[in-house]
Amino acid sequence: MKLFVNREEFNTPDSVKLTVAELLNQIQSRKDGVAVAVNDKVVRKVDWDSTFLADGDHITVITAVCGG
Repeated sequence: MKLFVNREEFNTPDSVKLTVAELLNQIQSRKDGVAVAVNDKVVRKVDWDSTFLADGDHITVITAVCGG
């Protein structure tokens, strides 16, 4: 399955059903201070474990940072 994470291609075996939460684990993203959108629709954090990704999906992962 081919996904696009922050505009970069990310491939997984076709037989694997991947959720947003599992994708974040695979790309080693933090879970706190993170927002995720799939195909330009925000996915609530409570839905990460139940939102499955499909071939060709575009995922945007945004991490909040403090600073000034």
